[in-house]
Amino acid sequence: MSEQRRFWLRPALRALTATGTAGAILAGAAWVSTAQARDLKMAFFTSPKHHVWAKLMTRWGNGITAANVGLKVVGFPGGQIGGKPPGAFKRVVNGIADIEFGLQGYTSTVFPKTMVVEIPLQWGSPTEATTALWKIFDKHLASEYARVEVLGLWTTDVPVLMTNKVVRTPDDLKGLKLRTPSRDQAAIIKGLGAIPVGMPMPQTYSAIEKGVVDGALVGISVVNSFKLAEVVKNYVIGLPMGYSPQMMVMNKKTYAGLSADQKKAVDAQRGLLLSLKGARLYEAARAAGIKTVRDRKDTNITELSAADKAAWTARFETIVDDWVKRYGKSHPTYQQMLADYLAKG
Repeated sequence: MSEQRRFWLRPALRALTATGTAGAILAGAAWVSTAQARDLKMAFFTSPKHHVWAKLMTRWGNGITAANVGLKVVGFPGGQIGGKPPGAFKRVVNGIADIEFGLQGYTSTVFPKTMVVEIPLQWGSPTEATTALWKIFDKHLASEYARVEVLGLWTTDVPVLMTNKVVRTPDDLKGLKLRTPSRDQAAIIKGLGAIPVGMPMPQTYSAIEKGVVDGALVGISVVNSFKLAEVVKNYVIGLPMGYSPQMMVMNKKTYAGLSADQKKAVDAQRGLLLSLKGARLYEAARAAGIKTVRDRKDTNITELSAADKAAWTARFETIVDDWVKRYGKSHPTYQQMLADYLAKG
């Protein structure tokens, strides 16, 4: 039986029970008392085919339901809960969804410290960056999530430059409009000489197709999950970019209202281990995205020479210096946080 089918089986059986046709099927289920049993609404703003939903959140929901502690996770992918992607965190805070996936970059001002993961010239993979993020969570980041329960916190694959113009050096970006998900990536785009245009990922395909933007700095996994290879023809990979953070969070009152056994079941499936699953999904999706681009006859991957890489690195070094100065003014402990995030061992 597929992951998706197992996940949707419980809601379907509840519907059948209401009509009196599934009582025998559910009779042997080892549920706790009706007073303790409850459904958890889990939302996802994009397609249920997206790998985060199909391979992470769906399986998480199956695991919680299978724990037999009276929790049944009911899925609402594809924006069924309502609202736009930038509102995901607020929907969980307000209890519109019990659990939801979100991108901190959509509301960067709420997560200024978490956005440290976007700084260029850092870790070499999503799993390394995710591990480093959790290493500083309690000391530096927890206050940004005080209104929710964090289930998972991970990074996407390293962004690549996608444009409808061949780009080899930062100077080639002058005047180009690039989609950005966050304030910090907007600063990076400006530092590279391009023009940032903020928008959620689901709008990017149409924006590139219509010429509203000329491309994007985003993980190459989106050429499959958002079909961007259909509208973007040129790619620069291997740039020493940072990462974009993602989160899976639960409403605080929902968690507080769970029984001890229910909390134990949730706690067993949250934190670094869940987060590393998210990071590995993006590592696999990066490999698949690069293959998609290489296999298409109408797309081009620019391989940078040593001199080209040096030019990009020099520009990124200036961006990092400006980044640290900017945050150091508003967050006195920022440099220590950055040092802790980048510390090895």
